[in-house]
Amino acid sequence: MRYRDAGVDVGSADALKERLGRAVRSTWRADVAPLVGGFAGVMRFPATGGGAAGVGPALLAASMDGVGTKLHLALEAGHLGDAAADLVYHGADDLLVHGASPLAFLDYIAQSRLDERVVLDVVEGLARACREVGAVLLGGETAQMPDTYLPQVVDVAGCMLGVVPEGRLLDGAAVRPGDAVLALGSDGLHTNGYSLARAVVARSGLGLGDALPGGGGETVGEALLAPHRWYGPALMPLLEEGRVHALAHITGGGLAGNLVRVLPAGCRARVDAGAWRRPAVFRWLMEAGEVPEDDARSALNLGIGMVVVCAPADADRLGHALERSGERVFPLGSIVSGERGVEWIGRAGP
Repeated sequence: MRYRDAGVDVGSADALKERLGRAVRSTWRADVAPLVGGFAGVMRFPATGGGAAGVGPALLAASMDGVGTKLHLALEAGHLGDAAADLVYHGADDLLVHGASPLAFLDYIAQSRLDERVVLDVVEGLARACREVGAVLLGGETAQMPDTYLPQVVDVAGCMLGVVPEGRLLDGAAVRPGDAVLALGSDGLHTNGYSLARAVVARSGLGLGDALPGGGGETVGEALLAPHRWYGPALMPLLEEGRVHALAHITGGGLAGNLVRVLPAGCRARVDAGAWRRPAVFRWLMEAGEVPEDDARSALNLGIGMVVVCAPADADRLGHALERSGERVFPLGSIVSGERGVEWIGRAGP
């Protein structure tokens, strides 16, 4: 089973994004930071001449996303608020990649006909996550569109706004050949690959309450609905020290598709596929769905939620600091000279 068999054509989506770029860039002014492949859009605060209260010269960062088809599983399992919270964590991590702290969040909730219980669950989940990441739930839109959405379906999207001191913007420019690449473990699929995962579950005949094969007592539902991890508490202190050269949030496109977004020209990441053991949920999805390795790598995070690039002399110290903060850290590989991109070496562990 390939990702496109589940209705998602990553190649086509990437080609469309390339064509959209001209229209997007036509709106940019001199106060926009041109982050090619960035995880968020970044610009100076024009109304304040580049400053913001309490932070000095600063940049505004913004990221937009949706929960996606994880909502279908969350509705079935009765954990809609948790899936909504994942959207906040996802947006906050996208800003974190560029050194930005969450500031405010705006939501969009839509159904064919509003269900009071569903909308309340969503907003309470968003609010809980906003409190955790330090963002204000500033406002949003609640829409009823019977001709657009199917009954009993809910769509949740949102925009995360943040702020980063101008001198601390992370854009990958500090990455050099010889740098070390560290990986931080995910708590599951996070918020990507669910069209494929749901297709595999349907094929397997298992329900959300059934035991996950090889999962050590975890159910299929618990594994698939594990929360999107928020890496801010562990990474923010290290960003303030200025020892992190780049971060990559591993979302749609997988590890390689996201790590390449923060590599400058002339830098190539060499990633060891055997550097970590893939969690049981990914091993089961690939086996039950007969998912080819290349599709798994582009559709799923395979147990890695964030990648850190740093100077080799700092790798051990940063790794220990992250572990003390509760993160699972894996020495993933290194940056070498070569054509901008990501190459895999070795084989995934059992």
